Amino acid sequence: MRRNYTSLSPVRRKKSPLPLIFLLLLLVLIGFLIWLGTVDTEVPTQRIEQDVTNEALAR
Repeated sequence: MRRNYTSLSPVRRKKSPLPLIFLLLLLVLIGFLIWLGTVDTEVPTQRIEQDVTNEALAR
C-alpha cells in the first residue's frame, strides 16, 4: 500500500491579491503626488495697461 505524502502536508491556501493591489495603488498615488509637486504650473505674468484717469476730475 502506497502512502500519499501530500495528504500529510498542510493545505496551503491561495493568498488574497488585495494587499498587493492596495500597495500598488498607494505607490501610484504617492508617485502622482510627487509628480504634482514637481510640475511647473506657474503662468508667466503679463503687463496690462489700462487708462485710470478719472473723468469727473478732468472737467
